[in-house]
Amino acid sequence: MLIPAQMGPTEPVIMMDDSLLAKTEGVVDNEDERTTWVEYRLDGEIVHRSAHVTLKKMPAMCGEGGGF
Repeated sequence: MLIPAQMGPTEPVIMMDDSLLAKTEGVVDNEDERTTWVEYRLDGEIVHRSAHVTLKKMPAMCGEGGGF
């Protein structure tokens, strides 16, 4: 599978085959949220990182009836 990758902060984004990269995944799951993330590295350098956050309840700053 091809993924967007960037070799350095000033380099252009290119498409790379994920079989060439080391993949790390993780999850944070608590009463407020479930977050999953994935990182791809080439020679120890992160070239792609993505995360997905799902809120399980409305943040306290919004109040009971509040919204965004």
